[in-house]
Amino acid sequence: MFSKRIQTLSSFIKPYKKIADVGCDHGYLIIDAFLRHKIEFAQAIDNKQGPLENARQNIAKYDFYDKVQFSLSDGIEDLDIGVEVVIIAGLGGNAIVDILTKDIDKLRNVKRLILQPNRNQYDVRKWAQEYNWAIVNEEIIEENEVFYEIIALERAKETIIYTEEELTFGPLLIQKRGEVFVKKWQQEYQYLSSLINRLDHNLEKTHLLKKESLMIKEIIHEGKECR
Repeated sequence: MFSKRIQTLSSFIKPYKKIADVGCDHGYLIIDAFLRHKIEFAQAIDNKQGPLENARQNIAKYDFYDKVQFSLSDGIEDLDIGVEVVIIAGLGGNAIVDILTKDIDKLRNVKRLILQPNRNQYDVRKWAQEYNWAIVNEEIIEENEVFYEIIALERAKETIIYTEEELTFGPLLIQKRGEVFVKKWQQEYQYLSSLINRLDHNLEKTHLLKKESLMIKEIIHEGKECR
């Protein structure tokens, strides 16, 4: 059985059957997608030979090996035209945005993006807004004391404008306001509070941190809704 993170990522694929995993590492996401979600095609992409070879060796153990295309390339520059879902997980938000923006034309046939930024989730949601991709699903999980936010995007039918709260916390995560979501932001609130106490001499920095901590408090403690 694969990690909770891998299983959550692959659960976002349905109903599509053709995927690309950018930064495929050991190929576990592709294996899980074939075994549990009956996908029909996968492109394993990595810009390093080592991880790509690891994925090849792991996937070679299964009878769907011939349905996987292995690509030693940077980002989505060699994305197969038949791919319906692009998955980019485990990178920083800025790196994900750079990959998508650099080869934006390669996404013309893509129906869904599944993104799991390790940090700077705000920047990923901001990119989605600017390039007219709607947030259709979000999940936050905790595994080994690490929080992971997974964001699914599809092309928006109309212009979408997200609030600052939605860009920061995630519009759907705010609506769900689940236990893990609250736990993450309670920890962040406590961290900011302790930081503020140590930075009283820096008024400008303290003001910014207080503004951020107040926004967190409104979301998790006062039950503030979006829109």
